[in-house]
This record gives sequence, structure tokens and C-alpha cells, in this order.
Amino acid sequence: MNTSMNTVDEALASSSPSTVVAAAWDALDLGARVADAVTWDGTGDELLALTAAQSCSAARSLLHLPETGRPIPLEASEIQAGPDGLAPYVGLLDRTHHALAALAGTDAQLGEAAEHAATAARALAAVRGQ
Repeated sequence: MNTSMNTVDEALASSSPSTVVAAAWDALDLGARVADAVTWDGTGDELLALTAAQSCSAARSLLHLPETGRPIPLEASEIQAGPDGLAPYVGLLDRTHHALAALAGTDAQLGEAAEHAATAARALAAVRGQ
């Protein structure tokens, strides 16, 4: 996992709701970009990759714009081949789901965003038969 992903991962565990939402925004952005890249690389199920990308975008559309943060850099060459190559990104989306679900409480919008993140994680995990 690269340094930027570690930073986002740490922020997802923050006690500050705004920090968690900003980290979720970044994680979902990365998830969508990874899914987009995999859609075109011919190494897995394109429909599942598209589902993952759409779920990430749907989750982000339910979150407030973050006040801080920046996109996590991604080079297509960083995505490893094979079923385990997507595992770091699936894990990040799964942790995003749990972080948003923990924040949701009575906030239906955050709960819905958490469910979209879970859908994205499951779809991305299945792209290469993980």
C-alpha cells in the first residue's frame, strides 16, 4: 500500500467526522479510478468493474465536499495483475464502508453512501475472481 493510501486509511479511523468523510471521499475517488482502469485492461469482468466505479461515484455524490485532501496518485502500472492485485483497493473500499457505516447513526445519507461503498468493494473483489 502506498503512503497516500496509508494516510487515507489512518484518516478513516479518525474520531473527527469531517476527517472520516474527507478520507472516504479520497478512497472512493481512488476506487472509481482503479475500477475504470481495470474496465479497460482486459484482465477481468468489465461489467463488475463498471459496477464498482458507478458505486464509488454514487457514494461520493452523497458526501459533502471535503475541505481538505487531494486525490491519491494512481498509475495504471501500480495495479498488480491477478486476483490479489486488487486486494489493497478492495480493502480500502471495505474500510471506507465500515467507517461511513459507523458515522451513519441516524443519517440516512451516510448510511446509503456506506452501502454504495460496500457494493463497490464486493464488485471490485469479484472483477478478477478474488
